[in-house]
Amino acid sequence: MKHILLTLSILMLSACGGSSGGSDSGDGELIADEGLFTIQNVRFDAKDYYEGEQVTVTEGTSFEVQWVSPTSASYKIDLYLSVNDQGHTDNNKVVELRCGSASFSLCPNATGEVQCEINNNELSCSIDDDFLGSEAFQEKDLSSLQFILKGCDALSHCDVKTFNLSVQKATSSSQ
Repeated sequence: MKHILLTLSILMLSACGGSSGGSDSGDGELIADEGLFTIQNVRFDAKDYYEGEQVTVTEGTSFEVQWVSPTSASYKIDLYLSVNDQGHTDNNKVVELRCGSASFSLCPNATGEVQCEINNNELSCSIDDDFLGSEAFQEKDLSSLQFILKGCDALSHCDVKTFNLSVQKATSSSQ
């Protein structure tokens, strides 16, 4: 009976572990141990979105971005604005947040949120009254914009979520 329980335990543990062979994120960046850190429950204005979905925002109106980390331990979230599928680089990073554990005041636990706004060809983000950063873009065609969240834990296990942004022009009655 002990051997059966031991065998079942080993099978259960190996099934939960999965593969740790690494993965290419599509932009040449190797993400080791994919699945160990996964950004969950990404929401724009309190509505759930899944990676690759289109998010519609109105120019000149703020929108809220929320996420949940798989842990309340220290983690990092980077927000990027991509134009024409350029991926995420230091050149298009809007903001970098240190999150998790009670010592980080802007996103002190596993759940984080920022308010962002696209106005005058610029994406800017803040938390409450704390301005975090902005990224300008020169595209006239706003259909190629992507909002990218990249989260990493302290061991550099990372997850990247990309969302297509559809920016609507504000009408005179929606001010």
